[in-house]
Amino acid sequence: MNSEFDLLIVGAGAGGIGAAHAAQKEGISYCVLEASHRVGGRGLTEALAPGIPWDLGCHWLHSGSINPLAAIADQHGIHYEKSDSSRAFYMKGSRLPEAQQQSFSNYMADQWQIVQQSAASGEDRALAELINYDSPWAPYYCYWQSLMTSDDVDQFSALDLVNYQDTDENWPIREGYGELLTRHAKGLTIELNTRAEKIDWSGNSVRVTTNRGTLQSKRVVVTVSTGVLGARDIEFTPELPLPTQEAITALPLGCYNNFAMLYDEPWPFDSDTPGRIDYSNGDDVNFAFKLKCSGWPYIYCAVAGRQARWLERQPIAESEHLMMSALVDIFGTDFKKKIVRFKASAWGDDPLVKGAYSASRPGQSHQRSILAQPIAEKLCLAGEAASEQAFCTAHGAWQSGRDAVSKLLNPVS
Repeated sequence: MNSEFDLLIVGAGAGGIGAAHAAQKEGISYCVLEASHRVGGRGLTEALAPGIPWDLGCHWLHSGSINPLAAIADQHGIHYEKSDSSRAFYMKGSRLPEAQQQSFSNYMADQWQIVQQSAASGEDRALAELINYDSPWAPYYCYWQSLMTSDDVDQFSALDLVNYQDTDENWPIREGYGELLTRHAKGLTIELNTRAEKIDWSGNSVRVTTNRGTLQSKRVVVTVSTGVLGARDIEFTPELPLPTQEAITALPLGCYNNFAMLYDEPWPFDSDTPGRIDYSNGDDVNFAFKLKCSGWPYIYCAVAGRQARWLERQPIAESEHLMMSALVDIFGTDFKKKIVRFKASAWGDDPLVKGAYSASRPGQSHQRSILAQPIAEKLCLAGEAASEQAFCTAHGAWQSGRDAVSKLLNPVS
């Protein structure tokens, strides 16, 4: 491994891969240092069964029509599902009639208007302060919104939601998001199993000490999560500027985990069963199920926030029990026999991530732009947390990595 580069990139997730492609395009020497044995970061695809890919992390091409990774997926022969499946709401096991489902849609629209009005007034409040809890739809709304930032509604800024550029097009990737990132990383200069331990930016150049030796470069882009940065797993000399430290603290990772329930029949449901189901018991049990992800025979579900943290600490049987109870409530007791495998991710336990995605604390949405500001024209932090309009997404991290390289190579005087 060479020891001197124009640019070092710490982390080979979507942000690091984006930064590497930008460096390659600029024709400068670079190297990506990745602590893990693989690329992709929070984009990880495993086999749920032979020939059936399942995403433990990133799963959707969010805002698909404006997502730059959609075109990259096309280049690599990766497929994604554009059309939205049919959808229905089940309350306590009963499929709601169209009028009640429209009532739910109206509630969601009203809540969004309240959030936008709050943002227009210049307020940066917790989403929890803006919710109409008298509505029977409130419990499911809180669950759904927790999926947006991987934390609970009292823990994140409503203004963040307004800043997010959302086209409401969420396209699942058939081969898996991890597979997309793996293919996109081919040909890049990446050193795996190379953990950055210290970054000394006190001199004219930057020295990065790893478990495999010390490297030197003119500039460094750090794309690790705010969970890793907040835990001080990397020692900076001198310490990062106070505004940057405050931004890291203001953008902690929430918890968000994916669940998969493999079934042994092509379609073990009635012909009129919708492809997507919103389920609520009217209180604390709320799930969004996708019954056939990209044509694969498994049910997809996700849980975020405190519930996800709690489930991570329990035996996996607890998660299976909760979700199977909801599905049995919908489809009947015999449905249990159709599920042959249950799997769950556990991002809070991953020592190289320490959580899922960044949740901007109430009053702190402005910190994303501060996190992304270059330091001394030779150090820049990047990743989904540094994206103002696409946080919590792989494409936001990817673009942030590219932007960081541009900022360092073209400093504003």
